[in-house]
Amino acid sequence: MTIILSQAGYREIVAASRQKDPLLSNGFITSWKIPELIGQGIAQYFELRQGLSLFIHNWQLRHDFVIANESKPESCLHYGFCVSSERFQINNTAVNSRQYILWGKGISEGKVVELPAVEQAIWMEVRMTPELLYSFVGDASGQLPAAFEHLVKPPDEERSLDIGTTTSAMQVTLQQMLHCPYQDMMQKMYLEGKIWELTALLLELLKAKQDLPDPVWQLKPENVDRIYHAKELLLNRLDNPPSLTELARQVGLNDCTLKRGFQKVFGKTAFSYLHDYRLEQARQLLTTGEMKVAEVAQAIGFADPGYLARAFRKKFGCYPGCYRRQFK
Repeated sequence: MTIILSQAGYREIVAASRQKDPLLSNGFITSWKIPELIGQGIAQYFELRQGLSLFIHNWQLRHDFVIANESKPESCLHYGFCVSSERFQINNTAVNSRQYILWGKGISEGKVVELPAVEQAIWMEVRMTPELLYSFVGDASGQLPAAFEHLVKPPDEERSLDIGTTTSAMQVTLQQMLHCPYQDMMQKMYLEGKIWELTALLLELLKAKQDLPDPVWQLKPENVDRIYHAKELLLNRLDNPPSLTELARQVGLNDCTLKRGFQKVFGKTAFSYLHDYRLEQARQLLTTGEMKVAEVAQAIGFADPGYLARAFRKKFGCYPGCYRRQFK
């Protein structure tokens, strides 16, 4: 059975459910039950600051759904993450589990969203005003870097759309948000910090895609995909990373193309990227306070805890043991 709703009809059903089955409303969090017509589960809305909000939907859908949205101007940027779901479609474009969608500001074209009946689907969406984005990444004149200008279109132009695969770092951050260990004001601070972490990761990915080609040496589009694959393979083997030759063989490139291409796409060598990623993973593991420094070093592939200590201090300004004690 397939249920077809207009955007207005969907909103009416949700509004009625929020009034009938409110679970929580404490100033910055509002939670309610998913409408029975749709399925079951919980929806949460977090108003983190003026111009920044977060939606989390965790639902089980009883039927296939089609929601037809009308064209309208959008004043915010929207970016959402399909954390756990069967694939769904937007205007015949498939979106799979562990993918993101980024909509810029501008005219929202009429679209059809097709949601299949699933046992569980988790969708997380951030909404941010351009003004807030400007305050963090704008230059002295208040302009966005060239790589991000397309995110904010005039009110009469169609907004941009980007769909891509979430990186390992994004997936870690999303899971941390879903399992936030804090309540009340600490929860608000924690979630906002994680949203900016997600935003930085997303903009980094976007910038790599938007960078102008080198006039002397250019990467073929298919090789860019192979380099992204190489990065994922590298990060999946923190404890025993492959050599550059082995990594190149696995993704179907020669050593030179992989080396130069990685530098071009990510702004650093493959193993500089791995080094920085390891240190960031160490920081996140130390934040839990559950692992000793030596255990963290082993988990991220550093055989010498002393080397971790020196590298960690150079990057974050304090030794890992000192950082860990802040969270115990």
